Amino acid sequence: MGAALALRLAAPETMPVHTDEAVNASILGDMLDGKPYRYDPVDRHGPTLYFATYPWVRACGARTLRDLEAWQLRAVPAVFGAALLAAVFLLRPGVPAAALLAAALWLGAGAPFVYYGRYWIHETLFVLLTFVAIGAAWRYLRTGRLAWTIAAGLAVGGLVATKETAALTLAAALAGLAGVRLAAGPLDLPAGWGRGAALAFAAAALAAALLFASFGRNLSGPADAARSLVHAFARAAGQGHEKPWSAYLGWLIRPGIRSAPWCGWTLGLFGAAGALAAWRRRREARAPFFLLLFTLALAVLYCAIPYKTPWLELNVLAPAAVLAGLGLVRLGGLAPPHLRTGLTASLALLVACALGAETERLCFRFPADPGNPLAYSPTSPDIRRLEARVERLTAGLGPDSRIVAVVGSDIWPLPWYLRRCPQVGYWPELPGAPAPFLVVSSAGQAERVARALGPGWTPELYGLRSEVLAVLFIPPAPARLGGARGP
Repeated sequence: MGAALALRLAAPETMPVHTDEAVNASILGDMLDGKPYRYDPVDRHGPTLYFATYPWVRACGARTLRDLEAWQLRAVPAVFGAALLAAVFLLRPGVPAAALLAAALWLGAGAPFVYYGRYWIHETLFVLLTFVAIGAAWRYLRTGRLAWTIAAGLAVGGLVATKETAALTLAAALAGLAGVRLAAGPLDLPAGWGRGAALAFAAAALAAALLFASFGRNLSGPADAARSLVHAFARAAGQGHEKPWSAYLGWLIRPGIRSAPWCGWTLGLFGAAGALAAWRRRREARAPFFLLLFTLALAVLYCAIPYKTPWLELNVLAPAAVLAGLGLVRLGGLAPPHLRTGLTASLALLVACALGAETERLCFRFPADPGNPLAYSPTSPDIRRLEARVERLTAGLGPDSRIVAVVGSDIWPLPWYLRRCPQVGYWPELPGAPAPFLVVSSAGQAERVARALGPGWTPELYGLRSEVLAVLFIPPAPARLGGARGP
């Protein structure tokens, strides 16, 4: 667990802040300013990530958006990713401890888990809550202790309040339970299971309602969350992220930068062995069989939906990693008794070396390279040049100085990189007043902005994201020296 945390915390600034991180930071900045979180059912995710991060950044001394640092935000998913390694052990003894230790190879060192475990986005928290819910439910079925069913309910409530894709996870879990019932016989339910189910439902509803309602500060939040189901169908259709059904497979097995896709291939090979073992022992080993059905159901659902981004595949890869761990142990067990431990250790070492080499390249050396299959619309390193240029030009300006005008709609993640510049404003069109000191325009607006500014302004081109450019307009020398000329 400590090694997994170290991997995710190592040099977080090697990856420029992603657009989604910048949007999330803007929301957290409003919360730091004292505004209640208000759920946007059309184009945002739920509040769990923000409430989980808020106490930490406050403890770090952040009081506004300008106080935030990337490492502070990225420390949170790093901890979640490391906690995932502990959460999978809730599946003991349904899944052997050796298999769970082997699963930690992929969960702790696999490139997708490390890469997205260093982004301050919702996915790592979502996967962690998924495993807490499944593990706590499994513990309740084994022990009958109501504390476990309440814990499972709270995790499900947090899951619902994290992302709308909770509907897919819950549907896959129900499909997995139904498959176990059909293929392996009736479930062994504890006495009084109806009460346990009712407590789990109540805990889930209460947790989700409190989070969406901002703990009483936004009472319309739960109703907005209910309305989000309508918009979720529209989002699932693609909204610019449409991909063929095979996109996840392509991301997973496509060669990376001077690297074989070790995570994809090793997960596939050992996961197939684990799936075969889970199927063969489905009647006496229900937990692995459920994970097999759950993984398959999730894979079908995510492949069928047109909307696809590479971090969504973590939802399928995480349970697949447990199956791969089971497969690695089973393959090692094929050797004669006196060689089993050695063969299992050799297989684990081979996987660890392959994963480590891939992770070092994709997550640390080339995190924003266009050839990186994990880099999805990555922020260009060029944005740091733009940040430094604006900081130099605005050095010495006070809070009452003329503004820096950012014009256009496709300007993310600029609000993060310009968060410390005095008097930054954002407009869909160039404002007539107050007269801007500097103008940063999206490429689509640049020609119109240049005409409005008139002669004398010098344009400079910078990259924001893959194939997305921004233009910085610098005023004539008299204006730079404090002249009153406007556009």
